[in-house]
Amino acid sequence: MTAPTQRPAATTAATAVPAAFHDAVRPLVVAPAGAGGDLDHDAVPAASVTLVGGAGGVDPAVIEAARAQGRPVVVNLGERPELAAAAVAAGADGLWLTAPGAAAAAQAREAATRVAPLVRSAVPDTVTGCRAAIDAVDAALATLLEHRVALAGRVQRLKPVGGHAGRDPGREAAIVAAMAERAPSLPPESLARIVTAIIEAGLDAAERDEEGEPPVWRL
Repeated sequence: MTAPTQRPAATTAATAVPAAFHDAVRPLVVAPAGAGGDLDHDAVPAASVTLVGGAGGVDPAVIEAARAQGRPVVVNLGERPELAAAAVAAGADGLWLTAPGAAAAAQAREAATRVAPLVRSAVPDTVTGCRAAIDAVDAALATLLEHRVALAGRVQRLKPVGGHAGRDPGREAAIVAAMAERAPSLPPESLARIVTAIIEAGLDAAERDEEGEPPVWRL
């Protein structure tokens, strides 16, 4: 099926927003049948969403303007799943792919899972919904922790004294203070324990990988 074109909404069943869009904790991947998307193309009638993108790429202003139509905004990525993260960050509710392979849908879904908690505020009203939202936040946390480990490994190679012996209490206190401003619900002493655990885990990882290069972080 080819990508739908925008057209005025009609008062028919085809205008009903697919149920999967309601309360989704991340943008849904709409892909060809059998490609492993959250929804197949045929499950998303053209009049039920507002499709943007395509040759024009990902434009936050276009996505914002399209939201005024009151339907989920689905960004057409074509065969470029690598644009998924940018589309999610720009406010997409869905990601339309024309690439037939399951790998493209998986790549777009993973990007949406990692980025969505950083740009979307999900407040579900069911236990299942809350757990799905928590899982999404955990995915983002894991991604950021992997990024931090990569940076920690790099800095250990640049410091005059690396590893646990080169820890800087003043620097660690400053990290806790900065985090406390962004996470006021957590007492500083709780944040200090979290930061200490993260730092020590990063140092342990850097020491285990002492002879190699730091891990490469990718979204």
